[in-house]
Amino acid sequence: MQAEHLFRTTVHRIRRPLTWGAILVFGLLWNLTRWGLGPGSLPLDGEALAPFAWGFFFLVLSPLPWQWTGTADAVAPPFRGLLQAIPFNAACALLLLVLLGAGAPHMGPRGMGRGMMGRGGMGMRGPMGGVLHPRLLVLAAAYLCFAVLLGGVLARMERAERSEDLAVKAAAQARLKALQNQMNPHVLFNAISGVAEMVREDPAGAEKVLVDLAGLLRHLLELGDRASLSLAQERQVVEQYLALEQLRLGRRLQVRWSWDPGLDGREVPPLLLQPLVENALKHGIGPERAGGELHISLRPWGRGLELEVANTGRPPGEGAPDSIGLRNLRERLSLLGADPATSFRLWREGDWTRAVIQLPGGDRA
Repeated sequence: MQAEHLFRTTVHRIRRPLTWGAILVFGLLWNLTRWGLGPGSLPLDGEALAPFAWGFFFLVLSPLPWQWTGTADAVAPPFRGLLQAIPFNAACALLLLVLLGAGAPHMGPRGMGRGMMGRGGMGMRGPMGGVLHPRLLVLAAAYLCFAVLLGGVLARMERAERSEDLAVKAAAQARLKALQNQMNPHVLFNAISGVAEMVREDPAGAEKVLVDLAGLLRHLLELGDRASLSLAQERQVVEQYLALEQLRLGRRLQVRWSWDPGLDGREVPPLLLQPLVENALKHGIGPERAGGELHISLRPWGRGLELEVANTGRPPGEGAPDSIGLRNLRERLSLLGADPATSFRLWREGDWTRAVIQLPGGDRA
């Protein structure tokens, strides 16, 4: 593990509530056990803080020498790990001894007789005038052995946890890619179906549709393996798709955009808006002889953004299954960590069917 990644891993470990919970429990149990062995022996000085300091070193710092490899490897080999862990933890133990000795200048033989250092026995003076009792040295040696072993165990546990997270993310990315690949031919299939209708009714118009279809295909191919694209690019895809549908539906389709250009640079998953437009045309406007209106909106939503597609025409059938595009959209939102039940809504409001996607944070779901 390289320095930058090691730093991020350590910060993550420090920020975990479980780490501080374990340190707190360890320190409290240690002090309560001492108090239980001899009521009134619990000190209210630096000695009482010692188990909390040990806990911090055990859980936060001891894995560091095992995780430092200078390469992409998450854990050093056993022999190298020992060579790094022993001097590192010895230095930590020495530092803790100095801090404990400096932080308890009144801990002479009489004061330590009530504490965890035992009764009698003279302590050694620390560098700042404090007392380093011989039992502190025993604790330091025990810490060194325990920290070396515990650090290796924690480093390997974190490596296993990280590997599991990477495997889950890789599986999710593979599924997202499969869903995206499913959308591309689905969009083209619907567009080609519209061309087939026009060939019989309007051959000249069908020729123009084929040109637009080639442009849409080129755009879809350019998306390729991209995990995200800007909202400006997403709008281009939808505009090309609507151009095909406009030639097929003619004046039956009235499109209006309400688009905040300040959000054009935000990144979203590919083909996020197109399934909503397709659903509105296929199930709402298309079946109506008179056609209908389609409103497409982009606006800020808190620190994120909100996409809305509203259409007149037939209402969505109650209990009817989602289209392929909507099922695909719900699953992609779920894989991206969003709750489909709240991030995507589809409902009827008067003469309008509204579909809304809300993306917190503005970039990705």
